[in-house]
Amino acid sequence: MKERLVIIGASYLQRPLVEKAREMGFETHIFAWEEGAVCKNIGDYFYPISITEIDTILEQCKKIKPTGIVSIGSDLAVIAVNTIAQELGLIGNSIESTKLSTNKYLMRSCFSAAGIECPKFAKYSAEWSEDYIKGMSYPLIVKPVDRSGSRGVNLVKNQNDLKSAIKEAEKASLSGEVIIEEFIDGRELSIESISWQGKHYILQYTDKVTSGAPHFIEMSHHQPAFITEKEKEQINTLVLKGLDALKIKYGASHTEIKINSKEEMRIIEIGARMGGECIGSDLVQLSTGYDFVRGVIEIATGKFNKPQFTENNYAGIHYIFPKPGILKGIIFKGDSYVVKHEVLVNMQDYIPEIKDSSPRPAYYIYKSDHRIEFDPDQLILLTKAKK
Repeated sequence: MKERLVIIGASYLQRPLVEKAREMGFETHIFAWEEGAVCKNIGDYFYPISITEIDTILEQCKKIKPTGIVSIGSDLAVIAVNTIAQELGLIGNSIESTKLSTNKYLMRSCFSAAGIECPKFAKYSAEWSEDYIKGMSYPLIVKPVDRSGSRGVNLVKNQNDLKSAIKEAEKASLSGEVIIEEFIDGRELSIESISWQGKHYILQYTDKVTSGAPHFIEMSHHQPAFITEKEKEQINTLVLKGLDALKIKYGASHTEIKINSKEEMRIIEIGARMGGECIGSDLVQLSTGYDFVRGVIEIATGKFNKPQFTENNYAGIHYIFPKPGILKGIIFKGDSYVVKHEVLVNMQDYIPEIKDSSPRPAYYIYKSDHRIEFDPDQLILLTKAKK
């Protein structure tokens, strides 16, 4: 009889996970909203249950009797994964760790208590006053405490814009909670790692390219990041301290840091899951040869093999930002370095203005012996404005 693996989420981000699980011989049971569930027809069993309905999923899992439960690239799914894992005696991080890694205010408080350098911060509440942000100077970043993908994130340059930014963040937040923090100007990098029984292994370093203020939409990612050996040592120390502070013991994690003009490093946040944007699911294996997705599944099912790096390549992803309008055509050039591309919308769909890093309409991934910057001719989405 096949071992059973429960997968939380069914968006395009989970597709590599479902495909890898089936390749490894698991019977897959997928839970997700039906809308946008691109994995619905590639797994063995699909349950149209919201990933926030944890009790309902738990009851189904008791009947399924899985060997493990897992998800990649989603903070919201992490809550369901670890809660159910604890209830069923499966491998996962603790409830305490889950709360710390999925709430930016609790995370910042944890880092601060542990003496880990992070941006100055304050939580917005009904009793809010300007005194809360004493010691911080504009510009400030306003964001929901519990969302990812730049949703509800704004750079605020003065007091006049603060109120509207708070309202936007409250609207985007699942809990209605907002955090205000100092803006750290400088390079932004992310670090992928994997953990087993509290021992952490750094896998790869990623340079991030964003649209900048006010929304910081992620446009491209490149591996490996252009960093010195000294910077790498400093980053490793910071990341390991952060993972320990959040009590992350198992599975993938994704750390975001910034290096300012004084070469000072600050942890922005850590997610106890694989980096989205295909960073973990595709780029790590393309650049290092290590099958990160397989590693996550192995850990979730009680098996662990120390990461081995068999390749040393450059890899990256570029997202496509067409003009708002109805999709009328697609042109794909696809030079030899393009190893994967995907259009996530259908012909005649309306593509709105892109204001955050939630699923963008298309992307392409490259692998090469050198870094390759964005080429707008590789993949073009032709749109026609609405009348």
